[in-house]
Amino acid sequence: MTPSVVSDELHVSDLIKKKLAREHKSSAKALRFANLFSKLQSQTTITRKWSILYFLLSLSDQSNISEPIEQAFSYRGLQNLSNFRNIETNKQPYEEEANRFIPNVPSSSKVSTIKVSKEEELPPRIILIKQLAEFENSNIEVSEEMLLRDIVFIFQGINGQFIKYNEESLSYIIDPKLDINRTTRDLLHRLTELGWLYKRVNEFVSLNVNDPSIGLVGQAFCSALQRELTEYYKFIAVLEAQVTKQVKGQQIPSQGLTLKRLLVWTQESLLKLRIMSVLVDCCKKQRGGALVSTIYNYTNHGDPFIQQFINNTLEEVSRPFFEMLQRWIYEGELEDPFEEFFVACDPNVLEENLWQLKYEYRQNMQPTFISTLLAKKIFSIGKSLNFIRYSCHDSDWVVTNGKAKGADKMLKYGDIIALESSIDATYTATSQRLLNILFTKYKLEKHLTALKQYLLLGQGDFIQHLMFQLGPGLSKPSNTLYRHNLTGTLEAAIRASNAQYDDPDILRRLDVRLLEVSSGDIGWDVFSLDYHVDSPINTIFTPQEMQRYLKLFNFLWRLKRVEHDLSSAWRRNTTSARSLYQIKEIKKEVNASRLVCSEMIHFVYQLQYYILFEVIECSWDELVTEIEIGKKSGDLDSLIEAHNKYLTNVTTKCFLGTSNNQNYLSRLLKIIGHILQYKNDELHNFALKETSIDSYTPKTERIWGYSNLNKSSNQNVRENFKPIKERLEEVAGLFKGEVVNLLTTLSHHHDTDLRFLSVRLDFNEFYQEVSKNNGNNVNSGKRMGGN
Repeated sequence: MTPSVVSDELHVSDLIKKKLAREHKSSAKALRFANLFSKLQSQTTITRKWSILYFLLSLSDQSNISEPIEQAFSYRGLQNLSNFRNIETNKQPYEEEANRFIPNVPSSSKVSTIKVSKEEELPPRIILIKQLAEFENSNIEVSEEMLLRDIVFIFQGINGQFIKYNEESLSYIIDPKLDINRTTRDLLHRLTELGWLYKRVNEFVSLNVNDPSIGLVGQAFCSALQRELTEYYKFIAVLEAQVTKQVKGQQIPSQGLTLKRLLVWTQESLLKLRIMSVLVDCCKKQRGGALVSTIYNYTNHGDPFIQQFINNTLEEVSRPFFEMLQRWIYEGELEDPFEEFFVACDPNVLEENLWQLKYEYRQNMQPTFISTLLAKKIFSIGKSLNFIRYSCHDSDWVVTNGKAKGADKMLKYGDIIALESSIDATYTATSQRLLNILFTKYKLEKHLTALKQYLLLGQGDFIQHLMFQLGPGLSKPSNTLYRHNLTGTLEAAIRASNAQYDDPDILRRLDVRLLEVSSGDIGWDVFSLDYHVDSPINTIFTPQEMQRYLKLFNFLWRLKRVEHDLSSAWRRNTTSARSLYQIKEIKKEVNASRLVCSEMIHFVYQLQYYILFEVIECSWDELVTEIEIGKKSGDLDSLIEAHNKYLTNVTTKCFLGTSNNQNYLSRLLKIIGHILQYKNDELHNFALKETSIDSYTPKTERIWGYSNLNKSSNQNVRENFKPIKERLEEVAGLFKGEVVNLLTTLSHHHDTDLRFLSVRLDFNEFYQEVSKNNGNNVNSGKRMGGN
């Protein structure tokens, strides 16, 4: 009946109307059909309307269709009783006639053998009769009470008589021989979902309830599921009692239990088991805080019933987590045998590294309802309590504080605002106690000041005395230095300066340190001051931070040495100026030497001012401000961060911080090397020697180089003076060239302070003129004294 026409509903409708009007010779049937057709068009659930109309039109064109239609619609529904009786009456002769074709097969298997091996040999009529007889024999009529009994078994995960669990399809299968209508079959399928869900949840609980590997939170989750299953068992017991009464006839039929009533009664249990099944699927591989977070994510559901169920479950599941949390923030104890808390402890870490390395924050175990900021505070509270107990040796306060606060407050899930307020109060009290111990008992602020005064050269009079006393000895080879001699000189410098009034504990920590000696090193290259720190202040002054202090001291000490040498040169130039100017032939070189020395002094002084004041003092002021703020609302981590920021700022602006500053540092070291090479001792010694010779020369022969008595000797003197002059000009030229390059680089730096340093070093644009006149490269010997 495949149509070969266009699917047009209106066209088919018109054909049917015409046919009705033609056959019945009246319009009543056509009007009734039009009314029915309009109702059909208004139905949205029926999609193939044209096919229905075309099918009915095709049937109306055929003759003698009543019998096929009756047979087609009676087989699965209400059967024709007369035909059914005829089939029952004639079934036995037909079976005997069929069995005559298979005499050697047992009677129990003859019919099936017909279908498998002899089906093609039998007449079609015999095959149809045999198959119909077999089907009629397979149908089983059951009562609703028997189905209810089976369903109750299914609710408990037990196979019933007619409904069984199939391991391959992982679902419940209804016996296909049951003679039940489609509506009942659908009801049974919907009811078996409850048993399928129960089977999954109960299997998860049975496998994990006694398994310690899932942790305390996992066992609490199994306990919560078991509690819900217990309530479910009570409900099943009520149903079973109802079914038993109904089977024994003790129940009024109108008030009895039916499949439809059972479907309504089980809706709440079905919804709970659905939620539990989803939780089981999501939490199979979760542990600890991650498991709590997974369950908590379902509290955002819009259904109030689901929200309440999840909250009740979460309250029980999170109980072990909150017990760990309470012990951590009130006692500092981490009782986590299965590593479920978001704080981990490494027992192999030594006590001196307790704050940095012993405890670890694990974000993957942090519950979602605890914010990252709150988790950081919880982490800091426990660390602070352990630091106070083991590093600061104040365990009495920890025990007293834990008993006072932990006894009255029991943390649990539900009131997040109260939890946050409790943690904030504990965090503030613990942090203030720890900082108070560090600043009072262990004098942390004095240690910070001492490091600034002695290692960053803030104590000026002490550094001057130390350099004045150590200068001659440090100019010798490094292998001639002895630590006990340097220590004695250090103590003498302390007694000769205001450092003697510092705390004895601070002075006791100040010491001399000799760096690794290389061939050719002198004392200036290996000498360094050192400051000893111990627990608990070594938590702030870590070995890495002390290494940065040492690097800063070496750089500043080198600058101080340059200043010391240049001061000596200036003092020598000033005291011997009158005698040097008496020799007219070297007056120009002496004047040029003084000008170059002044340029170097200006460069070193401005650089020292920038480092000591604009860098160190400004950074120190920021550190003091952050410390004062941290005493009120911060913790030890904020103090360590502030100190680290202070050192980073100082080292970066002193060209010692990052690899990007190595270029500036290398140029500065070159300039300092050129300054140290600039020793005009040879010039002064030469001039003083000639002055002493000239004082014994008669007045008429005092013009240097033209004495008739000593012409050959003067010629030798001019030859000796020439290399001295060349060395001075070379050093001056290299110094100016490096300064010009440094100023060019600093002028384009992203840091404003470093750009201002370039302006300070070249405030009168002297080096800009040098760069223009010499093409950014001052050649040695062309200009000695500047413009």
